[in-house]
Amino acid sequence: MKTAYVTTLCNGDGYVPGVEALGKSLEAHGTKVPRVVLVTADVSEKARRRLTEQGWEVREVEPLDNPNPDTAQLFERFRNVYTKLRAWQLVDFDKVVVLDADVITLQNIDDLFERPSIAAAPDFFLPDRFNSGLMVLDPSTETFERMLEALWHTPSYDGGDQGFLNVFYSNWYAMDVSHRLPAGYNLQNFIFQFLRGHPSLKQALLREAKVIHYSVQKPWLAKSALTGGSEAWWNAYFGAHPEEAKEWKRRWHAMEDWTFDHAVAAIIK
Repeated sequence: MKTAYVTTLCNGDGYVPGVEALGKSLEAHGTKVPRVVLVTADVSEKARRRLTEQGWEVREVEPLDNPNPDTAQLFERFRNVYTKLRAWQLVDFDKVVVLDADVITLQNIDDLFERPSIAAAPDFFLPDRFNSGLMVLDPSTETFERMLEALWHTPSYDGGDQGFLNVFYSNWYAMDVSHRLPAGYNLQNFIFQFLRGHPSLKQALLREAKVIHYSVQKPWLAKSALTGGSEAWWNAYFGAHPEEAKEWKRRWHAMEDWTFDHAVAAIIK
């Protein structure tokens, strides 16, 4: 069976650090599965070279516009989120695991390729619906074409791909249990904000976590780079840039007024 990990990079280079950290976290836990990043034309050649050097196969695709104009205008990052649906076009693979670019792995997750299509973890707020930040699927041209036909007349409760996919796969919750992944395969980091007074529960969740999803505030865009449970993300990112990590640590110890904001500016150029 031919398999791949897949992520999407749209709207310029803003999520390149996320893709880098994702790739390094997959490598760090021993996977040998190929990695594919689907990019749109507005991703720079510099970013493409950088990702290729880090082991990503870069494939350019046409963006899919968000059919919900209000959401697309309000949130720039939602403008081309439907481009993720192009993962169903990757028919040169038998099965792929699609991950958002704001995800890192804490353990090896190659066991996901044994799951049926479509498999995903429940959403935190709506557990009878799945979170599309991590999905197991079998690419299919027929399925993709049906999605395109449904795109402009299918409501989306969140104005993005997740709402659309939960309508398209409206029977997901009623499928065999093998289609429902444990929450640890898509642990959204904002949960930790609710657990500040419950350190034991937080540690229990982290022990079971295989994937952390930074679904709200992105670590590389945060004003305080090590808040909100993002230490694991920075460890993964520095793993992709060992020399930059040394420089960051050197400056941190040498300058009392060196803040994490300075570190982010120095590292993400």
